[in-house]
Amino acid sequence: MSARAIPPPLRACVYLAALLALGACSPHDPEPVAAAPPVGDQARRVSYGALPPELAPYTDKIDASRLAYIDITLKAAQRLAPWNSRLGGPAYLPKGHAYPRDPDGVPLALLAQLNFAEMPALDGYPATGLLQFFIAGGESRAHSYGSAPDFPSPFDEQRYLALLSAQRYFRVVHHPRVEQNPQKLVRPHAAPVDALPFSGTAGLVFKIDTAPVSVDDYRFERYLGKPRSDFFRQFGVLGTDLLVEYAHYANKEVVAQVGGYSNPAQDDPRASWPDDDWIVLLELHGSEADQGLRMMWGDMGMGAFYIRRNDLQRRDFSKVLYYVDSH
Repeated sequence: MSARAIPPPLRACVYLAALLALGACSPHDPEPVAAAPPVGDQARRVSYGALPPELAPYTDKIDASRLAYIDITLKAAQRLAPWNSRLGGPAYLPKGHAYPRDPDGVPLALLAQLNFAEMPALDGYPATGLLQFFIAGGESRAHSYGSAPDFPSPFDEQRYLALLSAQRYFRVVHHPRVEQNPQKLVRPHAAPVDALPFSGTAGLVFKIDTAPVSVDDYRFERYLGKPRSDFFRQFGVLGTDLLVEYAHYANKEVVAQVGGYSNPAQDDPRASWPDDDWIVLLELHGSEADQGLRMMWGDMGMGAFYIRRNDLQRRDFSKVLYYVDSH
């Protein structure tokens, strides 16, 4: 079941359980928020999607944190041209370009391709060109859906960064110029479709929206002045309730997005390098069968590609960080 299919009260319980578990496993934010004791008939009334009144003194800071992002929804894939934006399906491939493969020579699967000319303008991101995201299927000691499977032990920040950004079992391919002459394109080799986090294909619809900083994004402390756990702990027994309510207020629960704040299932890996100005290149969440595509990153998980702002400005996609996270 995806997060989008879970009713708000149950979703809050699932979210809370994940947040409490986070304190035991994350190297970045190790202390869980204390759970509120049962209060019987005095149970707090909540309004999911609204800013909790107790956070009213922080309204200016929360509003100042708002970022624009591109909200991506799905449409049927009929009559998609090879150069159109999509999730899944055959990849755009000009003649003379090699198809991405893993270290064993196995073709990678197209996860997504974004034609920026089809998208609304977003500050700092390309206005033209096409960007493709390829991943390996399955899980092994080397990768999980193409991403580094776990923290190195003992934890080493630079080794972890190298693992997440080594494009061995995933690849990000940039085409600055999009060829729309079918005679100059080739049909790519069929990639294995087993053990992928998605099945089918869908076209994409884009719109601009904004959202305040999420509770799981590494920039939370930058705007609210304290790490997430410390910030909500100051409210005592209401801390956990307020955290969950704010999470629902800030998180729009998109299928996919470009830019904005990240909403990882457990941990934001960029917290290890907070001064590197990592931004969201593409983030995808689970979606029940919709418009011919089904996507499930484990249990209520996500897959995300992050890039340093300076690298994006240079159109250098060789150092992209790819992270898969689930409960």
